[in-house]
Amino acid sequence: MPEGHVPSEHAVVTGGSSGIGLAVVRRLMKRGLAVTVLDMQPPPDGVPQAYRIDVTDEARVREALAEAARAAGTPTRLVTCHGIRGEFKPALELDLDVYRRVLDVHLVGTLVTARSLVAGMLAAGLGGGSIVTISSTTAYGGWRDQADYGVAKAAIEQLTQNLAIEWAPHGIRVNAVAPGHTLTPMVQEMVDKEGYDLSATEARMPLGRLCTPDEMAAAIEFMLLDATFSTGVRMPVDGGWTVVGK
Repeated sequence: MPEGHVPSEHAVVTGGSSGIGLAVVRRLMKRGLAVTVLDMQPPPDGVPQAYRIDVTDEARVREALAEAARAAGTPTRLVTCHGIRGEFKPALELDLDVYRRVLDVHLVGTLVTARSLVAGMLAAGLGGGSIVTISSTTAYGGWRDQADYGVAKAAIEQLTQNLAIEWAPHGIRVNAVAPGHTLTPMVQEMVDKEGYDLSATEARMPLGRLCTPDEMAAAIEFMLLDATFSTGVRMPVDGGWTVVGK
């Protein structure tokens, strides 16, 4: 970006160091936005504003966003791509400490980052902008061994609708994108180290394959920047998985 150039908008992407989050970061930067990444992992190359941070730590999140605002203007866009894996165990076997952490990271982390962003906007006298939360197709219906991750993602969708209503008077749109099976580094690790077999998943999907991170990022980009009359939407991007009635 040329020296002295001030982008028209500033976006925050949590979990932006890898996978879908990194793909979102790249797309937004191509659109000319300044981007700040919040992630527990090392920052991605080429992103000057990045903070290694736990998104459940509200004081630290607000501090980081204030610093980012001084560098690139008050952020008015947010994508919450952060997350951790659940245990993939029956409910009777779940470790409650791990369970609470899964809910804390996904649900509380989403609320913390969203309200920290909006608080900064309102303090700066700004309206407009938008937020895209990241849900999952595990939020739709019941899933075996998903009483942690799936429940957290379903709660994010409820939170998204609530925030959409609350913040509409400020012109702030809040929508959720629910990724289906996407070939992220986390999924690839499950294949490589745990022998996770993708063949049955691919066979069940009408499009017959997993999504790429960039394809998922394209849907998120659309909801964040271009779907200007959509708020409170819960949009699955899943290759047809949720429309299969079995």
